[in-house]
Amino acid sequence: MKLLIDAGNSRTKWAWCPAADDDTSWQIHTLENAHWFAASSETGLLRQAVLEADQVWLSNVAGERWLQGLPAMVKSLHVIQAVGSALGLKNHYSHPAQLGSDRWCSLLSAWRQFSQSALVVTAGTAMTIDALLVNNHEADFLGGSIQPGLRLMWQSLQQGAAQLDYSYPEDIEWQDFARNSQQAMWLGCVQALTAAIAMQYARLSEQAGTPPLLLLSGGDAQLLRRYLPHALSAQAIIVDNLVLKGLACLARNTDK
Repeated sequence: MKLLIDAGNSRTKWAWCPAADDDTSWQIHTLENAHWFAASSETGLLRQAVLEADQVWLSNVAGERWLQGLPAMVKSLHVIQAVGSALGLKNHYSHPAQLGSDRWCSLLSAWRQFSQSALVVTAGTAMTIDALLVNNHEADFLGGSIQPGLRLMWQSLQQGAAQLDYSYPEDIEWQDFARNSQQAMWLGCVQALTAAIAMQYARLSEQAGTPPLLLLSGGDAQLLRRYLPHALSAQAIIVDNLVLKGLACLARNTDK
């Protein structure tokens, strides 16, 4: 059995690798990284799965500390690192290994699932925007961008401006022009993210020659789709668990 683990910045997701590429067979488990670091009782299910797995496929952007928490008796551990080329996708980063394993797995998943040019957006602790160009069945990762996610951007305003110490709103009414400071913070943060997506989408469209797909993933994907310009919002596709699906692509297609 192959165990897939996506250790992200704030939380960890894991699942057993399905035998076939079938969304209905995925059973996703989620664990806060704080529990993993504290070795609390909530980690028991994942630790048991690691010991039972024949192979563990791991994307880790949570750091060395997360890796140190793995049980010592892992049978076969594959820690993913971005490379120059895999599964028909070429990585154009100047130093391919510098690309985060989460972004690399997401791009591999997008390429294998859709086989089309796509702007791949993951909206979590950070927001990444990555350009996938597909031409004549050749796939290239052109590059991308990283910026603070919605909550991280909010926290930077809280901490850096004494008069903006407002709690993060769970829900807020959208207005074109905010009429209080909490609403103004929200509007500024959301617009910074959606404007970045729109700008990168226009750039990729120009290079691709035709409108690419817009794939949104991560905890804030639904929220951002709601506030994107209408033309982009209407065509955006929410794709859950891109990193785990990319790990599955590697696990199924790598002879180890």
